[in-house]
Amino acid sequence: MNPSQTWMFDLPAPAPAPAPAPVPTLVREVASSAAPQPQAARELWAAVQLATAAEPDDLPGEAFPAALAVLVRRAQGFTPRVAVESSDAVLLELAGSQRLFGGLAELLRALRAAFPRPLQLALAPTPLAAVLLARAGRNCCITSAARLSGRLAPLSLAHLHWSEEELLRLNSMGVNTLGGLLRLPRAGLARRIGPARLAELDRLTGGRPDPRIRCAPAPRFHERIDPDYETADRERLLVFLSATLARLEDFLRERQRGVMALRLVLHHRHAMPTTCVLRCVVPEYRATRFAALLTARLESLALAGPARRMELTAGRPRRFLAAAASLWTAGEHGGGAAAAQTPEFLQTMMARLGEHAVHGLAQVDEHRPERQSRHVRPAPVAPVRVPCAAPQPAGAARPLGLLEAPRPLATIRDAAGVVLRLLHQGQDLTLISGPERIESGWWDGGEVARDYYVARAADGAQWWIFRECASGRSWFVHGCFA
Repeated sequence: MNPSQTWMFDLPAPAPAPAPAPVPTLVREVASSAAPQPQAARELWAAVQLATAAEPDDLPGEAFPAALAVLVRRAQGFTPRVAVESSDAVLLELAGSQRLFGGLAELLRALRAAFPRPLQLALAPTPLAAVLLARAGRNCCITSAARLSGRLAPLSLAHLHWSEEELLRLNSMGVNTLGGLLRLPRAGLARRIGPARLAELDRLTGGRPDPRIRCAPAPRFHERIDPDYETADRERLLVFLSATLARLEDFLRERQRGVMALRLVLHHRHAMPTTCVLRCVVPEYRATRFAALLTARLESLALAGPARRMELTAGRPRRFLAAAASLWTAGEHGGGAAAAQTPEFLQTMMARLGEHAVHGLAQVDEHRPERQSRHVRPAPVAPVRVPCAAPQPAGAARPLGLLEAPRPLATIRDAAGVVLRLLHQGQDLTLISGPERIESGWWDGGEVARDYYVARAADGAQWWIFRECASGRSWFVHGCFA
């Protein structure tokens, strides 16, 4: 095990001594008012703590923020008993997973690989104790309920996330740690912090049960289709799929969700299965739309033979924001269907030409023009935009169309070498704005030093040109304005 990921173990306490003789009834009644005694550790909880509290998701109505959703999906690979503690912590119950991973040491190694630092990870017999240890940054694994109170004693009360008024009241009493709080008489403590807080401390030390609501994984749609006969005809395959697509629509309508992808696997008798992946631009739920996209996709898909069985799997259900139709028809009072038609047009293009043939552009934090954008999946609803640390200067012009590589311009010079005319495709260019100097890339070997201008040709076209600042000071055209 990596020394930087050392774990501290607390072994179970020795077997208790034989039970003493029965005590009188009066003594039992007095003992019943004391603190609940910790039970034997039958559970092992792990808490995964984010470095900072997750921000709420942009889409309202989601179960929890996107950062926690990623942790929940990873945690469900270890155990089905996963719970969200707060906006910055996820709990896993791992008592039944130790044998699956080959022992506690292997389980800890797998946990640290799945939840690397700066995520904090701590294990304890009670869920609240695991959360407090993770919040305190204690990289430990406590397997003994008898030693739990001793390990919690030095922790600050701030990790309880109690109100500031309660913490100030305890601080005025000279109590700043959990150990000092747990040593106070229970009757007086209940009067000062209330019975609810006292019950929370009992759940922390294992004196009371602490049930947690399990995060159920989102249901996925998967169905197997067995055609009446083997066929390679696309239209007949879609006929066999029609009933399954209708059930998929009902499945999504009931949950008010849509999917971004479908996977259709066609099994053949004498060949490897053929996989058809269909991706959508926006969450989709309509069976008719799925059928149209699959029709376009299957037209360009080469089948290895007749299909004797099909399997349709839908992607993760996503929140579906339904849009109402326009009150006016196209051309009336500004009514139009362009916004609704854009996603369907892009989805059809992706189905016919393939996923990699259709893409969008996203801005990148980079000064060099040829590196200021990157290809992203189409997203007409919410365009992808990476904030630029160095904004463009006021009035700076940027053409949408850049050439793959700058092309040299023809120049006419006088006897002294001064440029008299710039020519592009036989037409004179007139400078109308500039220069704008761009110097960047010295750290990665792609250094550029250029003075950019906007030039107008004789036919009215506007070009983005530059002159090198290095020796030679050659002129190039880099882009064209629409």
